[in-house]
Amino acid sequence: MKKFDYTTLNNLQLDNEAINKLTTIYQLRGETSSYQIDYREELEKLVAVAKIQSTDASNRIEGIFTTDNRLNKIMMNKVQPYNQNEQEIAGYRDVLNLIHENYNYMQISKNTILTMHSRLFKYAGDNWGGKFKDINNKIIAKYEDGHEEVRFNPPEAYLVPELITQLSEQYERSNHQRAINPLVLSAAFVFDFVSIHPFRDGNGRMSQLLMLLTMYQLGFEVGKYISLEKIIEESKADYYQALAASSVGWNENQNDYLPFINYYLGIVVRAYRELIERMGLVHTQQKELTAEDLVLKTLRKQLRPLSKAELVELIPRYSQISIQRALHDLKQKNKIQMIGGGRSTKYIAI
Repeated sequence: MKKFDYTTLNNLQLDNEAINKLTTIYQLRGETSSYQIDYREELEKLVAVAKIQSTDASNRIEGIFTTDNRLNKIMMNKVQPYNQNEQEIAGYRDVLNLIHENYNYMQISKNTILTMHSRLFKYAGDNWGGKFKDINNKIIAKYEDGHEEVRFNPPEAYLVPELITQLSEQYERSNHQRAINPLVLSAAFVFDFVSIHPFRDGNGRMSQLLMLLTMYQLGFEVGKYISLEKIIEESKADYYQALAASSVGWNENQNDYLPFINYYLGIVVRAYRELIERMGLVHTQQKELTAEDLVLKTLRKQLRPLSKAELVELIPRYSQISIQRALHDLKQKNKIQMIGGGRSTKYIAI
């Protein structure tokens, strides 16, 4: 049976890449430590944006989506989900809110994991929500061109309850002892959870929620303001590659965690840098500038086409409605050009 060595992580040796990323993360966390005081209002807006992006991105990776308008209304509890996709989106919203509001009380345990999964599928009507798989499954990698590959054969279903119990206990014990860097430990935990693949469905989404939860508990709250799930979606090929590399020898307790750890730490570095970029723009934006001024200034500074969603992220001072109105007025004044259509619509300064 699979054993979890959370004392040495299979004699893990961090390379220079991992060490440099860890150093960078702690430095960036220090740079952002005063943001709660300096940018309280802007951060509150970023939280709302990050929740929408996280819910959208994590479900989109699994081919689950709805329109932007419906997504926003579901996130604000203004409509009831009317199909399977929207039911699963609403479930992710609820678990995300649970973590944001109660992470300090959510011990990493089999019960917590089952409860999170139950809430994830609360609206879907499936009778296996909150229950471990009762049939064997495979880990399938889904790629941008639509093809799928079997990446890994996880443990058989009857082994799952004991494996999740052992994994949770080993993580909590090692985290308490602080023998291993906590972020490295979090990465190993998320990887092992995915490798167990304990549920019929929702394993990828659960792993991202557990990433957010463990990071919160360890004092790395960047996922509150920047969507970790969106960054993972944008680097999906690298994600699958890292999972595959670290899976070799997993069942024999000989796998190398390092490829996935380096990917994981890279996600955290990028999230902190994006947060600093957002607040840097806020700091340089003058109070007297209108939404139109800031949209135009941001488009010129970024030197690339930006979507409405990206502009909302970069200009947290103004609401989505204000940004949308500014884009409409700037287009009427021929100061910006619209590129593409529908969900892919972007804007560029003329």
